[in-house]
Amino acid sequence: MSPFHAMLWAKWRVAVHTAASVRNESWLKIAVVSVSALLLWFGAFVAFREGFEWLRRFDVSPGKGFVGIGDIVMLRMVSVFSLALFLMLIFSNIFIVFSTLYRSREVAFLLHTPTGYRELFVARFVECVIFSSWASAYLGSPLVLAYGITAKAPWMFYVAAGAFYLPFVVVPAALGGLVTILWLRIYPALPARTLPIGAALLAGGFFYYVRSVLNAARLAEDAVASGTGIDTLLALSSQTQSSWLPSQWAAHGLVLASMGRLRESGFYWLLLVANALFFTWIAAETARRFFYSGWSWILGRNRMRLRPINRGLLNRVEGLFRRLPQPARALVVKDVKLFWRDATQWTQFTVFFGIMAVYAATLRNRAVPEYEHYRTWIAAMNIGASTLILATLTSRFIFPLVSLEGRRFWIVGLAPLTFRQLLAQKFWLSVCTTSAFTVGLVVLSCWRLGVEPSAFVLAVYTIIAANFGLAGMAVGLGSLYANFQEDNPARIVSGLGGTLNFLLSIAYITFLVVGETLIIQRRALGILGDGARFWWGYAGVLLFVTVLSAASVFLPLKLGHQHLSRMEF
Repeated sequence: MSPFHAMLWAKWRVAVHTAASVRNESWLKIAVVSVSALLLWFGAFVAFREGFEWLRRFDVSPGKGFVGIGDIVMLRMVSVFSLALFLMLIFSNIFIVFSTLYRSREVAFLLHTPTGYRELFVARFVECVIFSSWASAYLGSPLVLAYGITAKAPWMFYVAAGAFYLPFVVVPAALGGLVTILWLRIYPALPARTLPIGAALLAGGFFYYVRSVLNAARLAEDAVASGTGIDTLLALSSQTQSSWLPSQWAAHGLVLASMGRLRESGFYWLLLVANALFFTWIAAETARRFFYSGWSWILGRNRMRLRPINRGLLNRVEGLFRRLPQPARALVVKDVKLFWRDATQWTQFTVFFGIMAVYAATLRNRAVPEYEHYRTWIAAMNIGASTLILATLTSRFIFPLVSLEGRRFWIVGLAPLTFRQLLAQKFWLSVCTTSAFTVGLVVLSCWRLGVEPSAFVLAVYTIIAANFGLAGMAVGLGSLYANFQEDNPARIVSGLGGTLNFLLSIAYITFLVVGETLIIQRRALGILGDGARFWWGYAGVLLFVTVLSAASVFLPLKLGHQHLSRMEF
């Protein structure tokens, strides 16, 4: 057996044993995760199918072969979804390749084996593809199935969807690996002062481009000038239509397969496979030449600089928290330093809040329809998008905080603090950090949308409550299902406990958004009016949000505290 096949075989055995270890988990947790995952998938499928069916109602087919507006918009939606998924896979694979190929402790051992750098990269690359693509398969399968049923596609369409998926996820994985290797080759040679300047210029250019393309006021004016939003919708979605994009090849191939044109669909599949193999080969050859130098630089980076006490940015962090009592101050400083020194953590954090900032900056109150019914829908979708990103942040960064104490957790047990104080420190660190960004962005977005005062107050109160509720779930469930054997946050989050936390967070957000939308929509439709009935319902929604958020804080934290108190170190 070659070293390459030995590495793959070892990973396969690890995966089998990990799957078998699920039987040692609580059956209640397995049932909750399974049922929640199925309900979330089924809900997405119903939403996609209803949306596609609604689009098909605009078509009045005069005969066979007729292509209506609904078919065109459905094709554009598939293209937009494919492009968005393609870009997200590139970003996620950059972080995954960095943590798997450069930060993993296994690499130091594997480099002492008779394995070439190219074989090592390809073996780890297979793991990266699997690790980054399972979520996209889970989220993309309901859209593909809904499209196939709505378009009355033949059974070969579903076979083609599975055939297109593998090369489609390999291309962004190879591009992400290539970017990571080249960046770590160039990064050590750049002057330190040029890096923040370059990052700021890149972020500014991206912000300007997105703002100019997705300018809501300009789109609204174009829609009014044309008398319909179809021209504007097609003009905006046309930017995802390019023969150079692999996402476009996959989208067109699937659409052609749904029409039964398998020969033309096979051409796009072969084009996608050829590019997947080509970019994988380029990434492997680049790893053969430049991987070791980047890995060596990262290994010796912490020894290249002295960090004397009270000097440097990170060593001055403690001064910002001097009003906090000990030992909470020491724990906060430790968490901040660990977060900042892990590039995969703060870069993902920046990307998430960058998306929220771009979203808020592209809003204009002139783009909001004059009908109150539609204005309230936009406000509800605004708070839903904000809380969904907040749930992603708490699941990705807050849930693994307790587990990242690692095998040294027994030191925390010997420290002069209780587990209750430890959980309180993690909880308030999460609330203060996320609230500083999310509350301001929701206030800004509601103001730019011109939301009425009652909906404005409800949206702000909901996002404040969501910061508490989601932080309580992430810290409590992160303590209840702590994994002190793993030092990779991404792997901690992808476990059964992290999946349960994310699904419960989605359920919590759904209840919040549904409660807010019902009361505001019923007023906009004139069912409740502006009298006492509305304000009693309004107070009931505020009470519901408060009680649900309080339960989401105290119950998980209590369970997590009980679990840590019973553990032996």
